[in-house]
Amino acid sequence: MKNINSGLSLQSVNHPEELEIQTSSIRLAAKCWGNPDGMPVLGFHGWLDNAATFDNLAPLLPELRLLSIDLAGHGYSDHRPPGSAYYFIDMVMDVIEAADVLGLERFSLLGHSMGAGVASYLAGTIQEKIENVILIEGLGSIVQEAEKMPENLREVATQWLRRTQKKLPVYPDVESAVKARYQVGGISESSVRSLVDRGLKPVNGGYTWRSDPNLKMKSRHYLTEEQACAFIKQITAPVLLIEAENTEKDHWYELFQKRIPHLKHMRYQTVAGGHHLHLDNPEPIAAVIREFLQDLSEKP
Repeated sequence: MKNINSGLSLQSVNHPEELEIQTSSIRLAAKCWGNPDGMPVLGFHGWLDNAATFDNLAPLLPELRLLSIDLAGHGYSDHRPPGSAYYFIDMVMDVIEAADVLGLERFSLLGHSMGAGVASYLAGTIQEKIENVILIEGLGSIVQEAEKMPENLREVATQWLRRTQKKLPVYPDVESAVKARYQVGGISESSVRSLVDRGLKPVNGGYTWRSDPNLKMKSRHYLTEEQACAFIKQITAPVLLIEAENTEKDHWYELFQKRIPHLKHMRYQTVAGGHHLHLDNPEPIAAVIREFLQDLSEKP
């Protein structure tokens, strides 16, 4: 991979490029597609996924300059130092600094699931830099009622003290890892392969996951719903919100729907597919994104 200190590296429109972005505290890896002179778009994946989440979508939008980042602890990016926790808001700060390192003055955002939450808070924090926001299956983050925080910290403390007792799974070959990830559900086998190829590392006896095991622990601290909505209310850029038609109508879905009215300039679109529809069914997603951007470009 290549170290980037400032600016965007030139690369063929048809082939992705691997980048490294060194911030003051962590090295972030990224996968980059598209026209070097196209609109810069920072992309963010879901929890325990990685930058390959846009492998099927990015080639359908060659006019964009999409930089899909492995968030901290995921893919080829560094893990947090030993003893450190993964706070959601720290991912937002990582990306703010990454954009600064890349010399991006004005750019758009594309996020899936957890990555859509990162994009939401980023857009509500540095409004003057954000051109457009494209959210797939997510708006804001998981939240917690204030009175439940002591109980949550107690559970986290128990997890933390027992963390060394858990061992990473080791798969004898890549196909075994693909099968294991596929059995989790909600994604096609071909889509699983993209994520697994980037998410594995060789170890004695086979392969295991690159992602930091500490990512599977509950967070020590969550925002409240009031705090989450405060960020969403601050978003001034136009937002395209894409939801899968067969999204499970659970508590998270209901919360998601309640946040939508806080967006000032929003287009809402449902598309056939499940939670990873951008990997499983990228063509209609690309069409919706292109129409959204085209309509914005035609406005006076």
